[in-house]
Amino acid sequence: MTLTIAEGLVLLSLKNETGEKSGQFVEYGLAGSAIAELILRERVALDTAKKKKLSVTDVSPTGDVFLDFCLETLAKRGDGRSVKSAVSKLANKSKLFSKQAQALVDKGMLRADPQSFLFFNWTRYPEAAPEAEASLVRHLGAVMFEDQSPEAEDCVIIALGDKTGLLKKNFPKEMLKAHKGRIREISKGGMASTKATIQAIEAVQVALMASIAAASASSASVN
Repeated sequence: MTLTIAEGLVLLSLKNETGEKSGQFVEYGLAGSAIAELILRERVALDTAKKKKLSVTDVSPTGDVFLDFCLETLAKRGDGRSVKSAVSKLANKSKLFSKQAQALVDKGMLRADPQSFLFFNWTRYPEAAPEAEASLVRHLGAVMFEDQSPEAEDCVIIALGDKTGLLKKNFPKEMLKAHKGRIREISKGGMASTKATIQAIEAVQVALMASIAAASASSASVN
């Protein structure tokens, strides 16, 4: 996968024509994707002595604007915390999604479309170069449906896409149903071959659990 995990997740989450965001708990998925990618790039790691604790092991820039923003945030507020806490810290950053979307605008993959209503302002991100997402969808389809061997990044984005509902929005439901066993194996890290990949998958699972917890808390406060 040539895109970063976070880039791929954002492309899958946006409606092509309008640039509106779809899917469930995308911010938590995006936070999980950032941590997973930083694990794969050996910038952070799950502390083996303190299970599920996140350790920042290398603060040198990755060369990616969004990942460097997340790494800086984790170095200041996430080091030594539980993965769940670190995910929440990132997910609740008000500009987390827009920062990655704007990076894709800068790369020519999306375009910024400012919106306003009364006192509210927001930005939608329609596609500017459809081939970027189309290529990603073809690649992930080959991994899920055609037995192509998954890369570490593929395992993470498929796990995220499955739990956030984004796979259903980008792939035929009958194909997902027919290959649900393989998708489940990929999502759980069953095809992972390295310690970093397994840690990245674990971080994603924690991110998804954090999103469910947040949703439950929100629902309880409303009721």
